[in-house]
Parts: sequence; structure tokens; C-alpha cells
Amino acid sequence: MQLNLYIFIKMSDWYQNSFLIFVILFIAVAIPFIQKIKFNKMFDITDIDKDISSIGSVLLLIAHPDDEIMFWTPTIKYFLSKNINLKILCLSNGNYNGLGDLREIEFDNVSRELNLSNNVILNIPELQDDITKKWNSEKVSEMIDDFIKKNNDIKTIITFDGNGVTKHPNHISCFEGLMYYLNKYNDECKKKNIRVYTLKSFNFMLQYTWLIPMINCLFNKYGFINKTFFTSYKLMSIYITQFNLLRKFHTIFSCYSYFNSYNKIEY
Repeated sequence: MQLNLYIFIKMSDWYQNSFLIFVILFIAVAIPFIQKIKFNKMFDITDIDKDISSIGSVLLLIAHPDDEIMFWTPTIKYFLSKNINLKILCLSNGNYNGLGDLREIEFDNVSRELNLSNNVILNIPELQDDITKKWNSEKVSEMIDDFIKKNNDIKTIITFDGNGVTKHPNHISCFEGLMYYLNKYNDECKKKNIRVYTLKSFNFMLQYTWLIPMINCLFNKYGFINKTFFTSYKLMSIYITQFNLLRKFHTIFSCYSYFNSYNKIEY
């Protein structure tokens, strides 16, 4: 996230203003259209409306507290609307600026607001928030394995794709650690029929102009749409330590506040 926002800060004032005007106008036109769209379903094997229990619990694997709101609001809203048991494993407490303890409290507050239980946030030396370093894939795999053994009803896992949306190395490490886990426990995962989906990454310009992500979501078998304006903004406001101008901008205007589309991982 920081890398994309840095690019925006470095734009000229004229370009920033023109870009914001375009985004606002596009969203103003798009919102009425979005309101008429029905939710897409993510699971090709199971009709969620008829048989929710067969997908088991869903693990959302994230890197930092607030990732779930910054990137996954449409998915979370859908699961909540269907009473699907969603569990979040956050691999770090976001202590890059020394605010880890406060961000843990904020993560718990968001979980309560969403009525999500059994969420876990880690704070271990090997998995510290760092914009310059990837995490060890074996260690990430170990944390996933530990979580799933304690929550053996999990049959679906969701995380970042190989670009991590913003190319943050910790986001990418979620993907690489999950791939390591699937390779190491391949037979066991197949036996349990665990399904894995990764969130599609879009570059900075596409994130904030919506068109390509929206089309991709509408025509993707695996996608969710959030039709409520400002949902991500309101939830993000609970993360008081992170609720700066740039994150306000992101939660209002980013496509990830309204569209989630996925690739299904075959293993």
C-alpha cells in the first residue's frame, strides 16, 4: 500500500486534481449501475445459497491489521450475509512504526464490529512488519499449519496473489508461504478438499479508475461486489492509528472497497 500511495504523493498538483475529478465522476456514474448488480458467487462446486455448510470455515490470510478492510470488504460482507464462518489469521501486528500494541487492539475492535470470532494476530520475531523484506515461506507455512490444526473445519483459504496488490513484500509472503504450505501438505489438503483463492492485483491507475477491475469482477466466476458506499471507510476509521488522509482516500476510491475478484489455485 505504501508504495502506491508514495507514487500518488509525487504526482503534480494538476495531475492529482485531474485524477481525483476523473475518479469522482466515474464513481458517480458507476454507483447507480452497481446498485442493480447481484452478488457473484465465488464457489464453482457449491451453490452457497443452497448448501453453505459444505464449504466449511474460510481462512482469510493477511499480513497486517487493516489489510482485511483495505482489500477485502466486499468478500467479508458477502460471507457475513450468508452466515459463513470466516476466520482471519494476521501474520504480524503491524509494528513497523512501533504501534503494534495499539494496532492489535484496533484489530480486535474491528473483529468485534464485524462479529467475527476466532481471529488471530501474531507478533513473532520472524514475521515483523517490514516494507523492505519478505518473510520466510517455511515460517509462514508453519503458522498456517498451526492455525488450521486448531481450526480443522477450514476448507477454503483466501489470501493475496503473487503481486500482493501493492507489491508489499509481506503481502507477497502470504502468497508464497501459502504455496509452500500447499506443496508440503499437498496430499492432506487434497484429502480435505481445501479450496484456495488469491485476490487479483491491479496496478495503481487501475485500482482508482475502477473500469477494468469492475469488468473483471462482473465477468469472473470468482468475485464479490460491495454495493454500499463508505463501508470500508467506516470500518477503517476504527483503525485510529492508520486513519490518515491517504487511507481515507483509498477506502473511498479504491476498487478494492467495492470489487474483489479471484483466481482459483489448482494444486
